Amino acid sequence: MHEPSCGGAGTSDARFGGPAGLLNPVAAATARFARDERGSTAIEYALIGSLIFLVAAGSIRLYVNRMGGVYNQISTAVSQSD
Repeated sequence: MHEPSCGGAGTSDARFGGPAGLLNPVAAATARFARDERGSTAIEYALIGSLIFLVAAGSIRLYVNRMGGVYNQISTAVSQSD
């Protein structure tokens, strides 16, 4: 005799903490991490902040490289006039 199915009640899934979750804790942790949305705003702000920092650091480096030549010319002109 065939018994009716209860929607997979006999199966186990990592999402429900069944035996599959006990056998493969890495898969269960990965699935839980993928569903978790807490902290996503903080991560987005950190990425934006790091991008702003990289642009600022690159701009300062470019400015220093260009201004170094100007200051050398001024220094040479002042020392030659003595």
